[in-house]
Amino acid sequence: MNKLLKINANGLVVEFFRKYKIWQDYCNFYKGPVHAVVEIAPDGIPCFYYTDIKNINSSPSTLIAIDCLTEGLHSKKFFEQYNKNKKYILFCNGTWDTNYHHIDIDYVLIPSFFFLYLAADTYNSPNQFCYYLDKSYNFDCDKPYSFVSTIGNIRKERTILVNKIKQSLADRKFILRYSGVDHGLSSDHLDVINFELGKFDPYTPILEKYYHNVSQSLPMAMYNSARFNIAVETDLDYQHNFFLTEKTIKVLATGMPFVSVSTPEFLSNIRSLGFETYHSLWDESYDQEPDYKKRIDMVVNLCNNLCEFDWDANRKQLELIQYKNQCNFLNLNQVINREFQRFEEIIKSLL
Repeated sequence: MNKLLKINANGLVVEFFRKYKIWQDYCNFYKGPVHAVVEIAPDGIPCFYYTDIKNINSSPSTLIAIDCLTEGLHSKKFFEQYNKNKKYILFCNGTWDTNYHHIDIDYVLIPSFFFLYLAADTYNSPNQFCYYLDKSYNFDCDKPYSFVSTIGNIRKERTILVNKIKQSLADRKFILRYSGVDHGLSSDHLDVINFELGKFDPYTPILEKYYHNVSQSLPMAMYNSARFNIAVETDLDYQHNFFLTEKTIKVLATGMPFVSVSTPEFLSNIRSLGFETYHSLWDESYDQEPDYKKRIDMVVNLCNNLCEFDWDANRKQLELIQYKNQCNFLNLNQVINREFQRFEEIIKSLL
């Protein structure tokens, strides 16, 4: 009899398994019979949210599933509080080198690009509110600003970047909105979302009926006012780690040219998902720099150079990159197919 791992899933892990079941049915129908290796069942191993340390540690089960599908390696401080005598299946957004990053628990990592698939559904399904948003960056219109950057909650590494930009950018005509506050020119007239000082929250619904929040919004008037975007990710000062969120996904979806502020090899990982970046047009060597402060210096130098870049002469190539990236959102089945195949291999190793 084929061995089967049962998981009493809840939270976002249920959504992961819903997709997995659809993929499995697809394989059965189009590729021939396949044997399930895992299923959701009430009598299966327990599943807890990653911060629920009390219930994780008091559970009698020696194998536990962890719902960390909106987070990644930066949740390590929670993982290391788990009971060391148990084994864990970590469902996480993104991935990391498990040999490089030592986490003092016995675990297997199930990486899933949660935010990527969520955005594909959010922006591309006619059943979703965001389907009706304007989603294409316009290369035709005038660009009064050199760049736009909308950065989330205040964090030390982000503040280092913001201060460096304010000190070092030669062209002062830019939009730099950090935690709801403009540090460049005012952008209130270009955004439908404004917060009271000190009350910025990217996940508070701005339209309750559809749970529409800042992280989903596409400020196209703001995007179309600038030549490029500085996309500042969640994880900045890690190595051998890939954590992709809506911050980068939104510029990929719209086709707006961008410079990335994230972990080393972030752009390489983006390309491995089928997306295109701008290494054929300008220097993206900052993506290889392991030292965060040096990487920031390289990013700022590039932004200064881009103020002199001939955008009109390179428009056709920029539009081609836009087209490729928008098309790739329609072909993410290839990415998730590899993901589920790897998931089954990991589960088989536990049986």
